Amino acid sequence: MKTHHLPIAAAIAALALPFASARADIAPNDGMRYIGVDTQADNRGNRQLLSTLSLPVGRNAWVQLGGGASRSDPADGGQRPGILTGAVGVAGDAFQFVLSTAQRYDGSRYRQSDWGSMLEWRHAGNALGLDVTHRREQASGTVAMPDGQGGTTPEPSQARVSGNGFGLHGALQLSERLNVYAAVARNHYGSSVETVGATPPGGLLSATPLLGAALLGGASVVNLDEVALDHSAQLGATYRWSQVAVSGAYTTGQVLDNAGAVRSVALKAAFDVAPGWRVTPGLGRGSSDQSGRANFATLSVAYGW
Repeated sequence: MKTHHLPIAAAIAALALPFASARADIAPNDGMRYIGVDTQADNRGNRQLLSTLSLPVGRNAWVQLGGGASRSDPADGGQRPGILTGAVGVAGDAFQFVLSTAQRYDGSRYRQSDWGSMLEWRHAGNALGLDVTHRREQASGTVAMPDGQGGTTPEPSQARVSGNGFGLHGALQLSERLNVYAAVARNHYGSSVETVGATPPGGLLSATPLLGAALLGGASVVNLDEVALDHSAQLGATYRWSQVAVSGAYTTGQVLDNAGAVRSVALKAAFDVAPGWRVTPGLGRGSSDQSGRANFATLSVAYGW
């Protein structure tokens, strides 16, 4: 899973043991020594690039650090935040616990801080996990406000989103080769838009979808980690051969403040092209009530040692 709303810690869980051995006596954190680069883009100008370094600590723990950047369609606000990520985890034979964070900054124009925790139980390829997330987001800019004469005037404004999210994710090993997984999340966010020139002056406006989208940007599938969702769900499956794993997933979510829905279907294939090397290209199609339909592509390259 890739999107933080399904939630951040679950996305890291999906990366757990990506290069793990099949032996029964391996360390619980086997496979967590790797470096990877993930990129995705659509035909509307949305982009995201993220690199991750993961290192084991002893036999049970690991740490991860990452960095990158994203770019939004200029029609949806044109944000260009830098991204910093981090995580620490500990695992036993039947559980793992992860703390994670993702920080996005576009100067004083846009800031987003996400924190997540995950507790997961695992047995014979099956998994069940509980996810808790916290978000604080702030965007500044201008919105067009009625001027009282039948026209509009740009007014300095600021939008804020904050709150907590809760979710469940799980996986079932249906056969030696076939695995199915699912995740749901419900976010309890509060939102506000403050417009300096509003009536009353400096008053706090209702966070309408129009004002919120003007400052926070549209609901792009590629940059879904930056979208404030009220709730979300994902269902997918993976089929594995000796050197190739093919997965498909359907993702849906409702944007906060009744600002529309977002949906996507994605197909990926992971190839073990050489010892330690894994390349995962993918294609998909998404739709957003805010931003319309878009085709997107993904590419991940990882080396584990």
